[in-house]
Amino acid sequence: MLDNATKYTSDGGAVPLTVDNDGDWVIIGVQDGGIGVSTKLQPRIFDLFTQATRTPDRSQGGLGIGLALIKTIVKLHGGEVIVSSDGLGTGRFTVVQPILRLDQTR
Repeated sequence: MLDNATKYTSDGGAVPLTVDNDGDWVIIGVQDGGIGVSTKLQPRIFDLFTQATRTPDRSQGGLGIGLALIKTIVKLHGGEVIVSSDGLGTGRFTVVQPILRLDQTR
């Protein structure tokens, strides 16, 4: 997610990364100032090989497996990945993951 955010943020732009917890869950947020994720693409952004339309300045892209892989790994660990975007410059991905406590491993 962080790699994607840097790809779609303009040169010199910021990619805020936040980490919070509410006691039982850790919440990790990655935001970028890039093209955003269209509402049409959001429901399938985590599907294998799904990619947004590339602009000429962002023509070097991956295979469309990164977000699918992230969602699968997070889900296997009891978490969830959420995408939100209201259009240009508002792309945000959030990972919500349960906190594993040492006394839970025994």
